[in-house]
Amino acid sequence: MIGSSNFELYLEFMYATLASWGMHRIGPMRRGPKMQSFDIFKNSVMEIREQIEQAREIDYRDMKDADWKLLKEIFRNIRVMASGSRLVGNSKAMAHMIPNIVPPIDRKHTLRYLKGSTNIKNGIDFEWNLMREIIENFFIPVAKNEEFILKAKNWMANQSQFPWDTSLFKVIDNLIMAAAGFGRPKQKMS
Repeated sequence: MIGSSNFELYLEFMYATLASWGMHRIGPMRRGPKMQSFDIFKNSVMEIREQIEQAREIDYRDMKDADWKLLKEIFRNIRVMASGSRLVGNSKAMAHMIPNIVPPIDRKHTLRYLKGSTNIKNGIDFEWNLMREIIENFFIPVAKNEEFILKAKNWMANQSQFPWDTSLFKVIDNLIMAAAGFGRPKQKMS
């Protein structure tokens, strides 16, 4: 992942990135997602750092029960969000740390595109099972497609033109975002 001397800085950058993606809304209305404090987030990651390193070795083409168990342990123990819902925050943090197997999942694009709704039941077990279903039944089959792999590797190799294509699962996520954006009816200006 990152050398131990730079690990806390890495977590600070990740935390700031999540906040910049709208994971922490501030203001008088106090509506929307709220992140844990940085210290709570950092400590939760530090407690499972060894498991995160192990997960970085998972091969999505040959998932074993032990791999799913490891991912579940990481998902259940990361403390990103202060709210009851953890799927979006945890998947985005895990996508940074374990991009070989975990995609970022959001409501607006991923859940709407794959599940037809942005409303999901809160609860750690339900949210873990939903994340696993999305990875196992959508991301992995797409990532195993040989034609897709060739195109994605070309995109990832051309960072000047495709800077957001950083892993196979991120390429798939970017395609979902594009497809979800094209699928929405255009708003009429009044």
